[in-house]
Amino acid sequence: MQDNAKPWYTHSFVWLLIALPATAVIASGLLIYQAASTADGLVADDYYKAGQEINKDLHRDEAATKLGINAQLMLSADGKHIRVLFTAPPPGQQLQLKLLHPTRSGLDHVLPLTAQGGQIWQASIDRPLESARWKIELSDQGKNWRLTGNWRADAIEPAQLGTTASAVSH
Repeated sequence: MQDNAKPWYTHSFVWLLIALPATAVIASGLLIYQAASTADGLVADDYYKAGQEINKDLHRDEAATKLGINAQLMLSADGKHIRVLFTAPPPGQQLQLKLLHPTRSGLDHVLPLTAQGGQIWQASIDRPLESARWKIELSDQGKNWRLTGNWRADAIEPAQLGTTASAVSH
């Protein structure tokens, strides 16, 4: 009796059945390697201390509310300057503007503001801003008060900066 059956390794269906789990194993290995070799920037090592800092930040928001200051933030037409217009003169001679990227801390900007006269302050940008939803924090150098908000660099309307304390109380 003659057996005409081909060996198993000559059937393409068998290789398809082997390739599917093999691909999953290789992809899992690559993901494990990536997870182990890259830092997780979103997890704070000192989470307890970071939690305690929240209360200090709320005091800064309350201080800004008591001072009655709010601001609008806009990008200049050439994209090289950020202008901040306050509703009332801000206390302090040195102000600081933080532009925080939502996912990549390497793109964050910390900019000193200079008075332009009246209630207008300005900062120069050293590199172009990505089109992202930036978190804004505006404060004095002594960190006595702060205004916060969200802003898209490509937005036409200015960003409104206020306090979380005023948002909660209204």
